[in-house]
Amino acid sequence: MRSLSLRALALAGALSGVAGFVDAIGFVHLGGYFVSFMTGNSTRAGVELTNGSISGWLRAFGLVLMFVLGVVGGSLVRGRARLHRAPSVLLLVCAALGTAAVAGFGQGTAFLTAPLMAFAMGALNTIFTKGGEVSVGLTYMTGSLVKLGQAVAASFTGTDRRGWVRYFLLWLAISTGAILGAVAYRLLGLSSLWIAVLATGAAAGTLLARGGRTAQG
Repeated sequence: MRSLSLRALALAGALSGVAGFVDAIGFVHLGGYFVSFMTGNSTRAGVELTNGSISGWLRAFGLVLMFVLGVVGGSLVRGRARLHRAPSVLLLVCAALGTAAVAGFGQGTAFLTAPLMAFAMGALNTIFTKGGEVSVGLTYMTGSLVKLGQAVAASFTGTDRRGWVRYFLLWLAISTGAILGAVAYRLLGLSSLWIAVLATGAAAGTLLARGGRTAQG
């Protein structure tokens, strides 16, 4: 995170905002399930199982599975796209979100919307990688908040007075995105997903215009 350039940090913030936006839409639409926050779904799955709700457990577990498959898909796309890795993954995310939006209004296909949203959010997390591992988690903030707390502690000792700012901005981006997503869903319903489609498509186009690489490839 600290090695990111300001341009890459801006991209990370924008994409975290999109993640918060999509997760809020999914949360409201699904009545308390997440499409990007898999810790919450894992807890929900356990609670549903102890309550005897097999359907609830299947829904939560299914979202976790699709999120993981999204990470697999994003990683494979990155591996094959030698020159434009980040834009290629963003186009995959864009396509998955667009398909989710279309499926939501089709008879017999609405059940595909949430899994496709979770797949897209999993793939989104492969944008920033270093050494074959995710270096910036875009759709979950627990790790970033831990690092924020550590950075604040470091600022008290004088070793790094501004290190906490980047983690705070990432949290602020996803939180702001969640607010906007909830508002958009109230106004537009599932059609609000098209805003996320446009945002990820625009991000892919911007990266392609600048050479197709993030600070970390």
